[in-house]
Amino acid sequence: MDLDRDLRRRVALGLLGVGLLTLVALVLRGFLPTIVFTVFLYYASRPIYRGLGRLPLPASLRRRSLPYRRQLQAVTTIVLFLLPFLLLLTYTLVLLIPEIQQVLGGEDQIAAYLSAFGIGQSETLSQAVAELRATGVFPITPEEIMALLSEADVQAWIQEIGSGIVESVGLVLTLALHGFIMLAGTYYLLTDGSRLAGWVLGRFDETGVLEAYGRAVDNELSSILFGNILNALVTGIIAIVVYAAYNVVAPSSVHVPFAPLAGALTGVGSLIPVVGMKIVYLPIGVLLAALALTVGQPGALAFVGLFLVITFVLVDTIPDFLIRPYVSGDRTHVGLLMFAYILGPIAFGYYGIFLGPIILVFATQFLKVVAPYVVTGEVSTRQRRLDGFNEKR
Repeated sequence: MDLDRDLRRRVALGLLGVGLLTLVALVLRGFLPTIVFTVFLYYASRPIYRGLGRLPLPASLRRRSLPYRRQLQAVTTIVLFLLPFLLLLTYTLVLLIPEIQQVLGGEDQIAAYLSAFGIGQSETLSQAVAELRATGVFPITPEEIMALLSEADVQAWIQEIGSGIVESVGLVLTLALHGFIMLAGTYYLLTDGSRLAGWVLGRFDETGVLEAYGRAVDNELSSILFGNILNALVTGIIAIVVYAAYNVVAPSSVHVPFAPLAGALTGVGSLIPVVGMKIVYLPIGVLLAALALTVGQPGALAFVGLFLVITFVLVDTIPDFLIRPYVSGDRTHVGLLMFAYILGPIAFGYYGIFLGPIILVFATQFLKVVAPYVVTGEVSTRQRRLDGFNEKR
């Protein structure tokens, strides 16, 4: 009798837990891109965070434990690494938005948006503005102003301005909120991620299989997501070298302007899905072609073509298809990882370039670590320490 009552109580509590987890999942579903980018920023910044922890301290500080050491490391990592990186990435995305709108045929949308701020207004309002500019005073009475404001086209224009301002403010606030969530989430993962992992393993991992699975997933995600940053750095270095070498052989009229800066932006652009670094070097090619025609040197267009070819081959193709898979993982199959990078953005959108590899790692490591335990009931390793989570503080 007591056993049946205890079983019913456990089932009820289990159902309550499932309901709570479902509710949490529904809340977090709308923030999935933000969560994915938070995970990426955590793994990208964790090596720097750990490196700061290994720095030697002055003798005066070694005598006692430095208060809030983990918090200071996390804040320093965010300020010196994440914020500059996010600013560069945001600048690249700002350059990308007009290109996306043109590809999607969004010129009408752009015109509609600009019209909300005073472009393409009604004929009545345009005439009124022209008259005011010509006279410098108000040539109409207050009654005429009220009559003008009561016209349908003027009211529609005012509503467009209001809605445009509200949408712009809402967009800025939304971006600020998601940015705060990413930085705050990265901070707490850096400072308390190991504690959370230890708490979960200490209560729900009697066999050690979750520890082995978590260690495998953590090590591979660290390699893959930090590899994205490494790939961007390698791509930027290659781009700087290629642009500098091109400037040596090309005429001065078609030199790449600010080659180091252009190469660095090319590396950052490699993190952008679909378009990637083309947002940087294709406009440079168009600029060089325009300069060649402007100075009356059509023969220099051959060097512009050379610039586009060598950039596409040496900067765009080789790093993306050869370097990225090898620096982005230790255990995951290179071909599977390449398909994850390709299919992730197609299946999930712009954040799929990170979510695709994350899902791949969870699935492959599940098959390697957890599936044998499910089939045989045996655990291949009983190590009680997670290298990726419980690092020395």
